[in-house]
Amino acid sequence: MEIKTGKTLISVIIPSYNRANTVGQTIESILNQEVDANIEIVIGDDRSTDNAREVLEQYRQKYPNIIRLFLREQNMGLGANWAQCVKDCRGEFICNCDNDDYWHNPHKLQLQLDYMKNHTECNILITDHRTHNRVTGEIRECKAEIDRSVDIQQAMWGGGHFCNATIMYRASFMKTHLNLDEFIRRRLSLQDWPAWVILTAYSDIDVLPVSTATFGIETVSITRPDTIEKLARRYERDKEVYRYLGELFPDKFPYSETGWNKYVNFRLMSKAFDLGQFDLAKQYGKQCDGYNRLKRFCSQNRLLFEAFVRMKKIKNKRNE
Repeated sequence: MEIKTGKTLISVIIPSYNRANTVGQTIESILNQEVDANIEIVIGDDRSTDNAREVLEQYRQKYPNIIRLFLREQNMGLGANWAQCVKDCRGEFICNCDNDDYWHNPHKLQLQLDYMKNHTECNILITDHRTHNRVTGEIRECKAEIDRSVDIQQAMWGGGHFCNATIMYRASFMKTHLNLDEFIRRRLSLQDWPAWVILTAYSDIDVLPVSTATFGIETVSITRPDTIEKLARRYERDKEVYRYLGELFPDKFPYSETGWNKYVNFRLMSKAFDLGQFDLAKQYGKQCDGYNRLKRFCSQNRLLFEAFVRMKKIKNKRNE
């Protein structure tokens, strides 16, 4: 990447925690961008416990005019770490690229920059993406999809079918409508989804039908824990995110402790089905009335539970 003089136009955020084995690929994919603009890479390392800091420091020393590395003294949580990175951004436009994702299209930034300049009303722009299963090596192309049958904010509440690494925000819009200090004060565990839910209260999302970023699928991650205990801890952290959004939009997304607990118990029951753990499925199935009546019924009888698990495995195999 050619270093240009003048004001920073694009800031790229990497919220870092561990992933020493993949963050180099993330950084290289950004450095390989062919874009007529001055960019910066803002990295906040949230007290990694592997050797990610050493990897990041090597890149900072090699690219001191591009990489700005912030080493957190205490673990902040993903959402809070990301929000602090946003506050530190100096660009007119802000992009994300998590430390296990990468950009496979070297023209990503130029394509999005041109679009944003030609569409001054656009505040949020996403693109198509692909997934990369790092275990099997399989790569699949995916179209960015937004459910237009409901309003855009409701669509984001249901989860956007796009990759966070494809997104470009107009920084002025983003910093106006996101209370970044609240993300930090509450130590929110998530960054992308709550930002989408909040920002789409004020803007639509434009879609550029070009594949630009790759979402890395890991065997185990913060969002894909491999045990019920880890999943339970994840939901305990995520609760503050849902509570915060409920405070911001009480009429649209009301939060209740009872409703949250039922949802969590259903997710834990479902994880027990995935892991073939009947006793835990039975325990959590008793506490999630209102969710999937058939699954809950099967969770209370070992024979039905085992039959359900077998049928799910057969179905998954057919879909492979």
